[in-house]
Amino acid sequence: MAAPATSDRFALVLALTRQVTSRHDLDDVLSATLRCLRPLVQFGGGSIQLLDDEGWIQMAAADPVAPQHVMAQRVPLGTSVAGRIVLTEQPVYLPDLQLDEKPSGGRRAVATGVRSYFGMPLLADGAAIGVLQVDSPEPNAWSEDERELFLAVAPIVASSIQNARAHARAESARAAAAAAARRLQEARQLVIAVQAAREAGDEELAERLLLTLGTVVGVVTDVQRIATRMPLQRVAVG
Repeated sequence: MAAPATSDRFALVLALTRQVTSRHDLDDVLSATLRCLRPLVQFGGGSIQLLDDEGWIQMAAADPVAPQHVMAQRVPLGTSVAGRIVLTEQPVYLPDLQLDEKPSGGRRAVATGVRSYFGMPLLADGAAIGVLQVDSPEPNAWSEDERELFLAVAPIVASSIQNARAHARAESARAAAAAAARRLQEARQLVIAVQAAREAGDEELAERLLLTLGTVVGVVTDVQRIATRMPLQRVAVG
């Protein structure tokens, strides 16, 4: 497959930008990124690794799809090439893994059958949040222009990842607020029912309602203590 012409590459970058920035789900952003990279620059395998809350790095998406145990693996930053990219916030290009060696003399193997590797940091909010990486079974797989193209795409991907995360947090906050509002409305109705039961002299019903109220608001003991202290006082609602 021949590399696309310059004008076609601009169109493909624009298409990638539209695809990843229009999505609010993180998994959609990641899969769209790898899918849109395919026609842009040739590579064998591609993946996106992201930092978790504890500072470990984990595979978030892969093309071709990686086995489940690979996706679930969490790796310390100091033990992988991807970790090196995160820590230095600098890209790493290994044009031929058969020639590139670790200081100890062992080969820097990224994956079986891989000859070329290119990984770039995903930078957002002033820090690396992960790594976009590609590999190839061919040595010297990408020209300088192609690597520059990858580097130009990386910030778009990083910002889209952060946008998706922010959208998820906002959705979670809205869901929590809606749930809290429903609990408040239910609690108000139970308070009214408790007052009515007390005024009718039905203490057994009032106690059952108080237990239910305590479950709704999560403070059974406090509700019962207040009700016992002020058995006939009307509680303000609203």
